[in-house]
Amino acid sequence: MSAASEKTTTGAKTRNSTSRSKNDDLAAEIEALRADVGAVTERLSKIATVGAKTARTHRDDAALTVREKSDALIDDLTTQLEDIERRAGKAVRRNPLQTLALAAGAGFLTAILLRR
Repeated sequence: MSAASEKTTTGAKTRNSTSRSKNDDLAAEIEALRADVGAVTERLSKIATVGAKTARTHRDDAALTVREKSDALIDDLTTQLEDIERRAGKAVRRNPLQTLALAAGAGFLTAILLRR
């Protein structure tokens, strides 16, 4: 073998070795990136889960507050209606003739309005 062909063979081996080394480095970097992407994906998944739980908690708290307020409002209205009913009953018992005349007048006006 001549010196020129030995240099060519040695140069080709060196290039192949350098190429393999670069490929190995690139493969290692790709694996590291895959691991990083996996870690980021896992972290984002945990954050989303926590966010969803927090949103559900806030929703449930708001629903409970609305339910409590509506229950209190219904109780207040019921109390007021019972009071009005009680006072109306007392007024009817105190003035039965006036109540009867008022009811007759209201019925007469309603009949006139509905006839037209």
